[in-house]
Amino acid sequence: MNKVKLKKILTSELSVILVLVVLCIVAAVVTPVFATTRNITSVLQRTATTGIVAIGVTFVIGTGGIDLSVGGQLTIIGIIAALMFRAGLPMALILLIMLGMGAAMGALNGVLVAYLKLTPIMVTLAMQLITFGFSLYITEGKQISIKEDGFGFFGLGNVLGIPTPIWIFLIVAVIAMIILKKFTLGRKILAVGSNAKGAWYAGINVNASTISAYVIAGITAAVSSIIMTSKLMSASASVGQGMEMDAIAAVVIGGTSLSGGNGYVVGTVAGALIITVITNWMTLQDINPYLRDVVKGLIIILALLLDNARRGRLSKNEMAN
Repeated sequence: MNKVKLKKILTSELSVILVLVVLCIVAAVVTPVFATTRNITSVLQRTATTGIVAIGVTFVIGTGGIDLSVGGQLTIIGIIAALMFRAGLPMALILLIMLGMGAAMGALNGVLVAYLKLTPIMVTLAMQLITFGFSLYITEGKQISIKEDGFGFFGLGNVLGIPTPIWIFLIVAVIAMIILKKFTLGRKILAVGSNAKGAWYAGINVNASTISAYVIAGITAAVSSIIMTSKLMSASASVGQGMEMDAIAAVVIGGTSLSGGNGYVVGTVAGALIITVITNWMTLQDINPYLRDVVKGLIIILALLLDNARRGRLSKNEMAN
C-alpha cells in the first residue's frame, strides 16, 4: 500500500509543482531579492525558451523516443532567419519559413525513426551535429545582426505589462495540453509509447503518430528560435547549445517517463522552472558560474533516478547492488 501511494506521488504533476513551490520559498528566504517582481519576471522569461522546447520534447519522449537535435534546430533556424532579414524578406514570410523549417527538420527525424527504424538517439544526434556544423560554417563563428524593429516584439515586447515570451510560453503550453489530453493525436502518440505493437493492432498509424511527435518538437524549437533571435536581435552558432539537455531534464523531472507512454505538459513546465530557479538562485548567490553545468548534470542524474523510481526499478535489491 505504501509503495502504491509513493508511486502515485512520484507520478503526480502536483508533486513537481510542490517541489517548485518549496524551492521558490527557500530561495526567497535565503535570498530575498529572488522574490522581487523584476527577478520573478526574469525567471519566467528565461524559462520560456527552454520550456517551449521541452514541451515539444515531451511529445517525442511520450513515443518512447528522444530528440537531441532541438538545440541545433533552434540555432540554424535563427541563423537562416537573420540572413533572410538581411535579404529584405517580409517579416511575416520569415516567421512562416522559420516554423516550416522546424516542422521539416522534425519530419525528417520522424521519417528516419519511423520508416527506416533508426535509433532515435543516433538520428537526432546526427541532426544535432549537422545543424550545429552548418551554423558554424555559415556564420564562421560570428554573430549576424538583425535590423527589423518589429521583430523585437517577440522577445523584447510586452502585452498588458507582461513580456511577450511569457505569453507565448503560456499559449504553447495550453495548446500542448489540449493536444495531449483532448485530441486523438495526443492519445495516439502516448499509445505508441506505451505499446507500439498494441497500438498498431488497435488501428493506430504508428509511423504517422511518431512523425507527428517529432514535427511538434521541431515547431516548438522554431517558436523558441523566434523568441531567442528576437530577444538578441541577432543570431549565432552558440545560441542553442545545451538546450536539448535542459529540455530533456525538464521533461523527465516533470513526470514523463523516458520509456514513453505518458506525457505531462504541466509537469514539464514545472520542471523547466525548477532548472531556471536553481540557476537563477546560484547567480544571485554569486556562485561560480562554471559550477552551473555541474549542477545541471546532477539535476539530469536526479531526473533519471526519478524516472527509474516512477517505473518501479529502484527496488531495495537494486539499491543494495
